[in-house]
Amino acid sequence: MKKEHVLLCWQSVRAGNDVLINAVKKLESKLGIQIDRVMLLQQDKTPSFTADGLNRRIQTEIIELADPTDHAEVYQRVVEQVLPKVGSVVNLHINTSPGTPAMHSVWLVLHAGGRFSPSTKLWSTQWNPKTSRTSLKPVNFNVSTYMSEIRHRSFSEPNLAIYEVEPASKKRKEAFEQLKRFTLIPNIPILVLGERGTGKTRLIETFVKATKQKEVVTVACGGLDSSVAESFIFGHKKGAFTGAISDREGILKSANGKVLFLDEVQDLPQIVQRKLVRVLQDHQHCYRPVGADKEETSSFELVCASNKSFSELTEVLDADFLDRIAMLKVIIPPLRDCRKDLEHDWQKVWYELNIGEGYPKVAPKNKEIEQVLQSDDLRGNMRDLQKLAVLIMAYWDTSDVKKCINTGLTCWKKDRNSFVGHPIDDNASLTREEHVNRFKSDLANWAKNTHGTWEEAAEHLNCSEKTLRNDVKALDK
Repeated sequence: MKKEHVLLCWQSVRAGNDVLINAVKKLESKLGIQIDRVMLLQQDKTPSFTADGLNRRIQTEIIELADPTDHAEVYQRVVEQVLPKVGSVVNLHINTSPGTPAMHSVWLVLHAGGRFSPSTKLWSTQWNPKTSRTSLKPVNFNVSTYMSEIRHRSFSEPNLAIYEVEPASKKRKEAFEQLKRFTLIPNIPILVLGERGTGKTRLIETFVKATKQKEVVTVACGGLDSSVAESFIFGHKKGAFTGAISDREGILKSANGKVLFLDEVQDLPQIVQRKLVRVLQDHQHCYRPVGADKEETSSFELVCASNKSFSELTEVLDADFLDRIAMLKVIIPPLRDCRKDLEHDWQKVWYELNIGEGYPKVAPKNKEIEQVLQSDDLRGNMRDLQKLAVLIMAYWDTSDVKKCINTGLTCWKKDRNSFVGHPIDDNASLTREEHVNRFKSDLANWAKNTHGTWEEAAEHLNCSEKTLRNDVKALDK
């Protein structure tokens, strides 16, 4: 199946439609690139085109801008309105010239940040009023950043929901900045903590891989059989035990020159923990395969992750082992503490699960979904969003989109009537007031989910609706 070529650009104000018409002609006649669709960004509605053969290919998008010279506003509008609609386009062409200087620079910033598919081509057009001709030249602006590398994985694996590398919420921004800083320190273990469903595994396999510029070897500790865990991690020699019919290379050997990622580290068997204490005591990482006479070395960097709090880990992990893996600690905040990022998270999750042809590329939204994103406790984090997306898809009907969204939401809420508050952990960054705010937010969300509306929740708790809404909003300040 032929992949369509799409041209994206702003409406040219001074030269009118001639810039667009001539740019398409140049691409098609001079370069042999057949433009199947034009996505034309306009600040307001303009008269229809009169160019034969081009009208039917134009898809206009109204982008309301208070100030078209404001870089931040232009950037935000394009990210919110345009990116979801071109995210799956492989053969994307962008004419960077039409529009204000702010619009020109935004295309370059987005391209450098890996916001478009890696095969996207940038073009510059210049209109000559004397000759009434338009020149077309490629824009060679290939800047590689860790952000572009992470985003490019989204295009190579389109159905993979990856965190936005430029979060809007304060807590997520701080956590990602800390993770980046810690990752840049070589040979020092990092411990990543966070509730289930916060995407720790995927975060490490994308962010850490990009910043360290190394492959990540992932070990799911929860799936290790304790009877073979030692051999799996350290390897073994032929005859070391019954069934060892040949030498086996362990994970430590496989991780040489790479990042070793121990996921669900709380489930690592005690015997492996104790042996790893010796391995982690210096940068040489000396270890002895099962049944071996001599030690071997492996130059790997270690990252561990757990959905347990640090205080819980002290109860289940060997103290010496925990000391070594927790030299640098990052806590990934839950979704309810990152409200400003949830619309983007929702779009990412929808796109990841949207592998059928019958669903829109842009995630569905209405007042009820917006309310979920702004006030629900989302105890399962990303998994809650995934479940909501799947349920809406299950009842999807293009003839009555509103009904299918409401049906999916109703099914999703049926299992959400139990109040489970935050565990009191040892997060030293939280003050007493912040712990109290967390509890108030949990209580407010529980009451609303249980009784259906803020009004009924307020009546049940004998307080005002405003009090409950403020309790929920307090966490994102």
